[in-house]
Amino acid sequence: MNQETEVICWNDMRGKLKQRFPLLTNADLQWRHSSQEDLLEMIALKLGKTYKELLEITETL
Repeated sequence: MNQETEVICWNDMRGKLKQRFPLLTNADLQWRHSSQEDLLEMIALKLGKTYKELLEITETL
């Protein structure tokens, strides 16, 4: 998946994450990392979850 496609998918995903985790801010969910993996790692850290746990959550959204 190229970065443009990742960003488009991310726009949908971030709305769902924000609904599920009100603790997350727009700044937390802003695409500013080199890959979706980097972004998810930062979000997982803020939520006190592992990267793997957050991946499982995003797969169910």
